[in-house]
Amino acid sequence: MFFSTCFILGTYRTAPSRQHYLYGDWAVHNPYQIPGGWGFSNINTMNPDIDDTTAALRALRKEALNNRSFWDRGMKWLLSMQNDDGGWGSFEKNVNKSSLSWLPIEGGEKMLLDPSTPDLTGRTLEFLGNFTRSSYNQTFIKQGVKWLLKNQRSDGSWYGRWGICYIYGSWCALTGLIAVKVRRDHPAVRKAVKWLYSIQNDDGGWGESCKSDIQKKFIPLPASTRVHTAWALDALAAAEETVTPQMNQAVNYLLNSKDENSWTITYPKGQGLPGGFYIHYPSYEYIFPLLALAHFVKKW
Repeated sequence: MFFSTCFILGTYRTAPSRQHYLYGDWAVHNPYQIPGGWGFSNINTMNPDIDDTTAALRALRKEALNNRSFWDRGMKWLLSMQNDDGGWGSFEKNVNKSSLSWLPIEGGEKMLLDPSTPDLTGRTLEFLGNFTRSSYNQTFIKQGVKWLLKNQRSDGSWYGRWGICYIYGSWCALTGLIAVKVRRDHPAVRKAVKWLYSIQNDDGGWGESCKSDIQKKFIPLPASTRVHTAWALDALAAAEETVTPQMNQAVNYLLNSKDENSWTITYPKGQGLPGGFYIHYPSYEYIFPLLALAHFVKKW
Protein backbone atom coordinates (compact mmCIF):
# COMPACT_ATOMS: atom_id res chain seq x y z
CA MET A 1 0.00 0.00 0.00
CA PHE A 2 1.60 3.23 -1.08
CA PHE A 3 0.86 6.84 -0.33
CA SER A 4 3.07 9.50 -1.84
CA THR A 5 4.92 12.02 0.27
CA CYS A 6 2.77 14.79 -1.15
CA PHE A 7 -0.39 13.04 0.05
CA ILE A 8 0.78 12.26 3.57
CA LEU A 9 2.48 15.57 4.30
CA GLY A 10 0.19 17.76 2.26
CA THR A 11 3.10 19.33 0.39
CA TYR A 12 1.11 19.35 -2.78
CA ARG A 13 2.74 22.49 -4.16
CA THR A 14 6.14 20.78 -4.34
CA ALA A 15 4.79 17.54 -5.78
CA PRO A 16 5.05 18.59 -9.45
CA SER A 17 8.81 18.91 -8.95
CA ARG A 18 8.87 15.24 -7.89
CA GLN A 19 7.16 14.07 -11.04
CA HIS A 20 9.35 11.66 -13.00
CA TYR A 21 10.94 12.66 -16.28
CA LEU A 22 13.39 9.77 -16.64
CA TYR A 23 12.73 6.33 -18.10
CA GLY A 24 12.90 3.35 -15.75
CA ASP A 25 12.25 -0.39 -15.89
CA TRP A 26 8.58 0.26 -16.62
CA ALA A 27 9.53 1.44 -20.12
CA VAL A 28 10.74 -2.03 -21.14
CA HIS A 29 7.13 -3.20 -21.55
CA ASN A 30 5.69 0.27 -22.20
CA PRO A 31 8.24 1.79 -24.60
CA TYR A 32 6.04 4.31 -26.40
CA GLN A 33 4.94 6.29 -23.33
CA ILE A 34 6.88 9.22 -21.93
CA PRO A 35 7.52 9.35 -18.15
CA GLY A 36 5.03 11.12 -15.92
CA GLY A 37 4.41 9.16 -12.72
CA TRP A 38 5.45 9.61 -9.11
CA GLY A 39 7.42 7.26 -6.87
CA PHE A 40 7.37 6.01 -3.30
CA SER A 41 10.53 7.98 -2.47
CA ASN A 42 10.75 11.72 -3.03
CA ILE A 43 14.34 11.39 -4.26
CA ASN A 44 13.84 8.59 -6.80
CA THR A 45 13.23 9.95 -10.27
CA MET A 46 12.88 6.87 -12.45
CA ASN A 47 10.87 4.15 -10.66
CA PRO A 48 7.31 5.42 -10.35
CA ASP A 49 4.40 3.30 -9.19
CA ILE A 50 0.70 3.34 -9.86
CA ASP A 51 -0.50 4.01 -6.30
CA ASP A 52 1.81 6.94 -5.61
CA THR A 53 0.92 8.43 -8.97
CA THR A 54 -2.81 8.39 -8.21
CA ALA A 55 -2.10 9.71 -4.69
CA ALA A 56 -0.09 12.62 -6.10
CA LEU A 57 -2.76 13.39 -8.68
CA ARG A 58 -5.41 13.36 -5.94
CA ALA A 59 -3.45 15.91 -3.96
CA LEU A 60 -2.77 18.05 -7.03
CA ARG A 61 -6.22 18.11 -8.56
CA LYS A 62 -6.85 21.78 -7.65
CA GLU A 63 -3.40 22.83 -8.78
CA ALA A 64 -4.25 21.33 -12.16
CA LEU A 65 -6.78 24.11 -12.72
CA ASN A 66 -3.82 26.46 -13.19
CA ASN A 67 -1.34 24.05 -14.74
CA ARG A 68 -2.53 21.10 -16.78
CA SER A 69 0.85 19.95 -18.08
CA PHE A 70 1.85 17.80 -15.09
CA TRP A 71 -1.71 16.47 -14.78
CA ASP A 72 -1.97 15.44 -18.42
CA ARG A 73 1.46 13.85 -18.33
CA GLY A 74 0.63 11.91 -15.16
CA MET A 75 -2.75 10.76 -16.46
CA LYS A 76 -1.31 9.56 -19.74
CA TRP A 77 1.36 7.55 -17.92
CA LEU A 78 -1.18 6.07 -15.52
CA LEU A 79 -3.59 4.93 -18.23
CA SER A 80 -0.77 3.58 -20.38
CA MET A 81 0.23 1.27 -17.52
CA GLN A 82 -3.05 -0.63 -17.53
CA ASN A 83 -2.30 -4.30 -18.17
CA ASP A 84 -3.75 -6.13 -21.12
CA ASP A 85 -5.98 -8.12 -18.76
CA GLY A 86 -7.68 -4.88 -17.64
CA GLY A 87 -6.13 -4.50 -14.21
CA TRP A 88 -3.22 -2.49 -12.85
CA GLY A 89 -0.06 -3.69 -11.14
CA SER A 90 2.39 -1.60 -9.15
CA PHE A 91 5.55 -0.78 -11.08
CA GLU A 92 5.48 -2.41 -14.49
CA LYS A 93 3.14 -3.45 -17.26
CA ASN A 94 2.27 -7.01 -18.28
CA VAL A 95 4.93 -8.56 -16.06
CA ASN A 96 2.84 -11.57 -15.13
CA LYS A 97 4.49 -14.57 -16.78
CA SER A 98 4.04 -17.47 -14.37
CA SER A 99 7.22 -19.12 -15.66
CA LEU A 100 9.28 -16.51 -13.78
CA SER A 101 7.99 -17.93 -10.49
CA TRP A 102 9.71 -21.22 -11.27
CA LEU A 103 13.14 -19.73 -10.66
CA PRO A 104 14.78 -21.10 -7.46
CA ILE A 105 14.33 -17.87 -5.51
CA GLU A 106 12.43 -17.82 -2.23
CA GLY A 107 9.41 -15.57 -2.68
CA GLY A 108 10.22 -15.34 -6.37
CA GLU A 109 6.59 -15.09 -7.41
CA LYS A 110 6.16 -11.83 -5.50
CA MET A 111 9.65 -10.50 -6.17
CA LEU A 112 9.78 -11.09 -9.90
CA LEU A 113 6.17 -10.68 -11.00
CA ASP A 114 4.03 -7.55 -11.00
CA PRO A 115 0.59 -8.74 -12.10
CA SER A 116 -2.70 -6.92 -11.82
CA THR A 117 -3.93 -6.87 -8.22
CA PRO A 118 -7.29 -5.97 -6.66
CA ASP A 119 -5.79 -3.25 -4.47
CA LEU A 120 -4.03 -1.36 -7.27
CA THR A 121 -6.90 -1.88 -9.70
CA GLY A 122 -9.48 -0.81 -7.13
CA ARG A 123 -7.58 2.27 -6.00
CA THR A 124 -6.96 3.34 -9.58
CA LEU A 125 -10.66 3.03 -10.37
CA GLU A 126 -11.48 4.97 -7.18
CA PHE A 127 -9.20 7.78 -8.31
CA LEU A 128 -10.59 7.81 -11.84
CA GLY A 129 -14.19 7.74 -10.64
CA ASN A 130 -13.96 10.28 -7.84
CA PHE A 131 -11.29 12.66 -9.08
CA THR A 132 -11.53 12.64 -12.88
CA ARG A 133 -15.23 11.88 -13.36
CA SER A 134 -14.35 9.19 -15.85
CA SER A 135 -17.40 7.55 -17.34
CA TYR A 136 -18.25 3.89 -16.87
CA ASN A 137 -18.65 3.76 -20.65
CA GLN A 138 -14.94 4.37 -21.17
CA THR A 139 -13.09 1.25 -22.21
CA PHE A 140 -10.36 1.44 -19.56
CA ILE A 141 -13.00 1.66 -16.81
CA LYS A 142 -14.99 -1.27 -18.18
CA GLN A 143 -11.85 -3.37 -18.42
CA GLY A 144 -10.83 -2.56 -14.85
CA VAL A 145 -14.27 -3.39 -13.50
CA LYS A 146 -14.37 -6.64 -15.46
CA TRP A 147 -10.99 -7.66 -14.04
CA LEU A 148 -12.08 -6.95 -10.46
CA LEU A 149 -15.32 -8.87 -10.78
CA LYS A 150 -13.49 -11.81 -12.33
CA ASN A 151 -10.95 -11.90 -9.49
CA GLN A 152 -13.31 -11.72 -6.51
CA ARG A 153 -12.86 -14.71 -4.23
CA SER A 154 -15.68 -17.16 -3.64
CA ASP A 155 -16.27 -15.82 -0.11
CA GLY A 156 -16.78 -12.29 -1.45
CA SER A 157 -13.39 -10.83 -0.54
CA TRP A 158 -10.45 -9.63 -2.61
CA TYR A 159 -6.77 -10.19 -1.90
CA GLY A 160 -4.64 -7.09 -1.36
CA ARG A 161 -0.98 -7.33 -2.39
CA TRP A 162 0.43 -4.33 -0.51
CA GLY A 163 -1.61 -4.36 2.68
CA ILE A 164 -2.87 -6.88 5.21
CA CYS A 165 -4.66 -8.31 3.41
CA TYR A 166 -8.21 -9.39 2.53
CA ILE A 167 -9.83 -6.54 4.46
CA TYR A 168 -7.48 -4.15 2.70
CA GLY A 169 -8.04 -5.67 -0.74
CA SER A 170 -11.81 -5.68 -0.28
CA TRP A 171 -11.75 -2.03 0.77
CA CYS A 172 -9.79 -1.09 -2.35
CA ALA A 173 -12.03 -3.11 -4.65
CA LEU A 174 -15.34 -1.96 -3.18
CA THR A 175 -14.50 1.74 -3.09
CA GLY A 176 -13.17 1.47 -6.63
CA LEU A 177 -16.27 -0.24 -7.99
CA ILE A 178 -18.64 2.22 -6.33
CA ALA A 179 -16.60 5.20 -7.53
CA VAL A 180 -17.11 4.20 -11.17
CA LYS A 181 -20.83 3.75 -10.61
CA VAL A 182 -21.16 0.00 -10.25
CA ARG A 183 -24.56 -0.51 -8.62
CA ARG A 184 -24.61 -0.94 -4.85
CA ASP A 185 -27.03 -3.84 -5.32
CA HIS A 186 -24.66 -5.62 -7.70
CA PRO A 187 -24.21 -9.24 -6.53
CA ALA A 188 -20.43 -8.81 -6.19
CA VAL A 189 -20.87 -5.72 -4.02
CA ARG A 190 -23.47 -7.37 -1.78
CA LYS A 191 -21.33 -10.49 -1.44
CA ALA A 192 -18.33 -8.42 -0.32
CA VAL A 193 -20.42 -6.46 2.15
CA LYS A 194 -21.80 -9.67 3.62
CA TRP A 195 -18.26 -11.00 4.02
CA LEU A 196 -17.11 -7.88 5.85
CA TYR A 197 -20.02 -8.10 8.28
CA SER A 198 -19.29 -11.78 8.87
CA ILE A 199 -15.76 -11.11 10.14
CA GLN A 200 -16.55 -8.08 12.33
CA ASN A 201 -15.46 -8.50 15.95
CA ASP A 202 -17.73 -8.16 18.95
CA ASP A 203 -16.16 -4.81 19.88
CA GLY A 204 -17.25 -3.36 16.54
CA GLY A 205 -13.81 -3.42 14.95
CA TRP A 206 -11.89 -5.61 12.54
CA GLY A 207 -8.43 -7.16 12.70
CA GLU A 208 -6.41 -9.35 10.37
CA SER A 209 -3.21 -11.34 10.82
CA CYS A 210 -0.18 -11.19 8.55
CA LYS A 211 -0.62 -14.95 8.28
CA SER A 212 -3.44 -14.30 5.83
CA ASP A 213 -1.03 -13.74 2.98
CA ILE A 214 0.92 -16.91 3.82
CA GLN A 215 -2.07 -19.21 4.11
CA LYS A 216 -3.94 -17.44 1.29
CA LYS A 217 -7.10 -17.10 3.34
CA PHE A 218 -8.44 -14.67 5.91
CA ILE A 219 -6.85 -15.19 9.34
CA PRO A 220 -8.25 -12.93 12.08
CA LEU A 221 -6.15 -11.22 14.70
CA PRO A 222 -7.14 -11.84 18.34
CA ALA A 223 -7.93 -8.11 18.56
CA SER A 224 -9.26 -5.31 16.41
CA THR A 225 -7.03 -2.62 14.93
CA ARG A 226 -7.90 0.95 14.03
CA VAL A 227 -6.49 0.59 10.53
CA HIS A 228 -8.40 -2.57 9.61
CA THR A 229 -11.54 -1.10 11.14
CA ALA A 230 -11.13 2.08 9.12
CA TRP A 231 -10.68 0.13 5.90
CA ALA A 232 -13.78 -1.95 6.58
CA LEU A 233 -15.88 1.04 7.62
CA ASP A 234 -14.85 3.06 4.59
CA ALA A 235 -15.75 0.17 2.29
CA LEU A 236 -19.15 -0.20 3.93
CA ALA A 237 -19.78 3.54 3.83
CA ALA A 238 -19.22 3.43 0.07
CA ALA A 239 -21.32 0.32 -0.52
CA GLU A 240 -24.32 0.88 1.76
CA GLU A 241 -27.27 3.20 1.13
CA THR A 242 -28.11 3.67 4.81
CA VAL A 243 -26.25 3.46 8.10
CA THR A 244 -26.30 -0.02 9.60
CA PRO A 245 -25.85 -1.02 13.26
CA GLN A 246 -22.54 -2.64 12.37
CA MET A 247 -21.27 0.62 10.90
CA ASN A 248 -22.30 2.53 14.02
CA GLN A 249 -20.38 -0.02 16.07
CA ALA A 250 -17.33 0.56 13.90
CA VAL A 251 -17.58 4.32 14.33
CA ASN A 252 -17.82 3.90 18.10
CA TYR A 253 -14.81 1.60 18.08
CA LEU A 254 -12.71 4.16 16.24
CA LEU A 255 -13.78 7.01 18.50
CA ASN A 256 -13.34 5.05 21.71
CA SER A 257 -9.94 3.64 20.74
CA LYS A 258 -8.29 6.91 19.75
CA ASP A 259 -6.17 6.95 22.92
CA GLU A 260 -5.37 3.26 22.84
CA ASN A 261 -1.69 2.33 23.00
CA SER A 262 -1.45 -1.44 22.60
CA TRP A 263 0.46 -3.88 20.43
CA THR A 264 -2.19 -3.48 17.75
CA ILE A 265 -0.85 0.01 16.98
CA THR A 266 2.53 -1.22 15.75
CA TYR A 267 1.30 -4.50 14.31
CA PRO A 268 2.20 -4.40 10.58
CA LYS A 269 -0.56 -3.47 8.17
CA GLY A 270 1.71 -3.10 5.14
CA GLN A 271 3.00 -6.00 3.12
CA GLY A 272 6.39 -6.12 1.43
CA LEU A 273 7.22 -9.77 0.80
CA PRO A 274 4.64 -12.30 2.00
CA GLY A 275 5.99 -14.48 4.76
CA GLY A 276 9.17 -12.49 5.14
CA PHE A 277 8.80 -8.73 5.08
CA TYR A 278 6.04 -6.59 6.59
CA ILE A 279 5.82 -2.85 7.19
CA HIS A 280 4.47 -0.67 9.98
CA TYR A 281 3.47 2.77 8.72
CA PRO A 282 2.89 5.01 11.79
CA SER A 283 0.80 7.44 9.73
CA TYR A 284 -1.77 4.76 8.94
CA GLU A 285 -3.13 5.03 12.50
CA TYR A 286 -4.20 8.59 11.76
CA ILE A 287 -4.82 8.77 8.03
CA PHE A 288 -7.28 5.93 7.60
CA PRO A 289 -9.52 6.45 10.65
CA LEU A 290 -9.80 10.14 9.72
CA LEU A 291 -10.52 9.24 6.12
CA ALA A 292 -13.21 6.70 7.02
CA LEU A 293 -14.88 8.94 9.60
CA ALA A 294 -14.82 11.90 7.21
CA HIS A 295 -16.49 9.88 4.47
CA PHE A 296 -19.05 8.57 6.95
CA VAL A 297 -19.92 12.07 8.21
CA LYS A 298 -20.03 13.52 4.71
CA LYS A 299 -22.44 10.88 3.47
CA TRP A 300 -24.69 10.81 6.57
